[in-house]
Amino acid sequence: MQAPFFSVILPTYNRAHLIATTIQSVLAQTFNNWELLIVDDGSTDATDEEVAKFADPRIKYIYQTNQERSAARNTGIKNAKGKFICFIDSDDTWYPVHLETLHQKIVEQNEHVALYFTAMRWRFTTHAQDIIFESPEGKNPVEYVISNQIAPSTACIHAQITETLKFNTGLNINEDVELFARVAGKYDIVQIPVVTIDLNIHDENTRGVIKDVVSPQIKAMKIIFENPQLKPKISANFKRQVFRSLYHQLINTYSDLGESGKMNSAIVRFILNYPFDLTNKSKLVLLLYHLPGGSVIKSLVQKSKA
Repeated sequence: MQAPFFSVILPTYNRAHLIATTIQSVLAQTFNNWELLIVDDGSTDATDEEVAKFADPRIKYIYQTNQERSAARNTGIKNAKGKFICFIDSDDTWYPVHLETLHQKIVEQNEHVALYFTAMRWRFTTHAQDIIFESPEGKNPVEYVISNQIAPSTACIHAQITETLKFNTGLNINEDVELFARVAGKYDIVQIPVVTIDLNIHDENTRGVIKDVVSPQIKAMKIIFENPQLKPKISANFKRQVFRSLYHQLINTYSDLGESGKMNSAIVRFILNYPFDLTNKSKLVLLLYHLPGGSVIKSLVQKSKA
């Protein structure tokens, strides 16, 4: 039996109502030398019944106790038999030419050991937006994957890479960025500027379910920037700008969640770390408004503007 060229890893958890569409998008591929490893991360719904409706022998269903998606993807990698490892999330869909597009580029590159990725379409409930990143040529590859945050559903990695580099199971947000940064630190990254997937944005996305998505990103960035293999490849200015952006977002997150204490602490930390930032005046005002007696100050300021 011919070994698959692609091993497609699909982690899922309680997505019985969505997963059929994703599976169908894999079955519709014009390039058909693949295997699909569906790793069910402890679903309690009818995910197994939905998967059982597909009789294609290339589809393999693996159930494990809930360990989060990094572990699920690693389980898929462990069981993969393909030359190249692709990923698709259980709420995303590939266009029929996705694997063919990847295969053509990989063949052009003589099956070079690298990370390949296509462009994507963010599909919202009301509109869509194509996302085609600028070329990585001439760019710092590690900084490139951090800045652009390549979506797993667009990505394909030579299986040789995954023998030693896998997802960090301690992360549940930006686990893909952290892995791809380690990959980019050792291997080439190859962009295919063609939209081949719909990345579906909805309320059940991780960023919709988890209210504070910024703190886990800060954790992931600290792991990346403290990695001794990656440290020499990342400029101090880039690191500073990444953290500046994240700590700025964290203040807004705490404000939206009504967590004044955490927000005030975050504002003070931001001002101490970035004393000359142009946004500090508005942050100081926000801090004053949320200190004891802040409502009085806010009322006086508003009256003075009237």
